[in-house]
Amino acid sequence: MADRQEDIEGRALDWVVRTGSDAFDDWAGFQAWLEADPRHAAAYHAMAADIDEMAAAVPPELPAMRVEPIVVSMRAGRRWPVWAGGALAASLALVVGYGAIGTGAHPYAVETAAGAMRTVRLADGSSIAMGGATRLMLDRDDPRVATLERGQAMFVVRHDDRDPFEVHVGGARLVDVGTAFDVKYALGDMRVAVSEGAVDYNPGRDGIRLAKGQGMVVRDGKATVAAVDVASVGSWRDSVLAYEGATLAEVADDLSRALGVDLRADPGVAGRAFSGSIATAKLARDPRLAAPLLGVVIRRRGDHWVMSARS
Repeated sequence: MADRQEDIEGRALDWVVRTGSDAFDDWAGFQAWLEADPRHAAAYHAMAADIDEMAAAVPPELPAMRVEPIVVSMRAGRRWPVWAGGALAASLALVVGYGAIGTGAHPYAVETAAGAMRTVRLADGSSIAMGGATRLMLDRDDPRVATLERGQAMFVVRHDDRDPFEVHVGGARLVDVGTAFDVKYALGDMRVAVSEGAVDYNPGRDGIRLAKGQGMVVRDGKATVAAVDVASVGSWRDSVLAYEGATLAEVADDLSRALGVDLRADPGVAGRAFSGSIATAKLARDPRLAAPLLGVVIRRRGDHWVMSARS
């Protein structure tokens, strides 16, 4: 028997409170709950967004009850106190007045853990595939805008000339022109690759239009455009990382997000260029299996892995 919506919302509230604690460590359970029913993620993100708005109106003291502060970490790294006498009371205190808030316009975060992928389907028919360790900010009131705060995402956009889809990343704007495109924001660089239609980068007098089969790297404010293999755009969704002249530092970062491990490139090899494809599904979360292809050795060092030169 399917869960009632009110039961789902109650559980979502509980997860919002629990995941905000510094001591929370049941991420596997949280992920399992999210994936068990498409309504779970929607309820969680809606609850988190509404509670974030409510927090601004909660008074710092509740004289009618003895309370202890717990800290809930919400969108964009912001932290705020919720006053309650324990987790159950915290949930109850937050529920009071929840229905009166409504669903005002505000952004909410969608995140993936390292080693995980998910697809977000928007109300306008567009979809966003998210790679591991990726964070997006969306707006329930405006499905035509997204902000990529970190990681990698493939956008398949339903085009509307009157209301183009926008992606904000690293202080830049990407505007769709009937489009499927991949965006990565990592190590301070932004990378865009277009597999269908076109994308305008910072539209205006100095803007750049990227057409199908074109990609761009923005590093230290300088944009460089080059041809890309359309077939490889977004290939990470099929567990294939494709490169053309990428540094090993970039490869190590991508493998970390794809495999759910902490892999670092030693300074001696970080700047080396690599071209080729890596089938991450065959690595079984063991980055050492990629070492022969990359021409390096990979060894565990404490709680992480290090990619270094062959001796």
